[in-house]
Amino acid sequence: MSARVEVVDQAGLGPGAGPVSDLVAAALEAEGASGAVVVAFIEEQAMAVLNARYRGVDEPTDVLSFRSEEGEAGWPKSRTGPDLGEIVVCPSVVRRYAEEEDAVFGAQLGWTLIHGVLHLLGYDHEKDDGGMRRREQGLLVELVVAVRALDGR
Repeated sequence: MSARVEVVDQAGLGPGAGPVSDLVAAALEAEGASGAVVVAFIEEQAMAVLNARYRGVDEPTDVLSFRSEEGEAGWPKSRTGPDLGEIVVCPSVVRRYAEEEDAVFGAQLGWTLIHGVLHLLGYDHEKDDGGMRRREQGLLVELVVAVRALDGR
């Protein structure tokens, strides 16, 4: 199985594309998934616009996932395999959540990326009676080295 991860950083995230790409690819592999994923880091204002448009919530959030369904209008066809979709992350909100939880930024970012991956793969924490949350925790343990690399550890 093969995962291709493209990282687009419009927000000056910091850890670089390598550790982000590595974690997302590892999470996909752990789930037995392959395909292409774009991870985009954006500013709060842009995230607030997306959150209002797609979720009806007029404020920024930490992460949104947009699944690419087969034949869905607006998604270009991949030449290298199935497109799984896009994970959009707002680093300033992730940083704020980390501070509120007294967590390290990289650990919070790792959880955020894993959360986004699981949504791309069809998990839904609002409907699954805790299954997604349990899988997030399992992946955080399983992929701890990749999560720590987000902080350079």
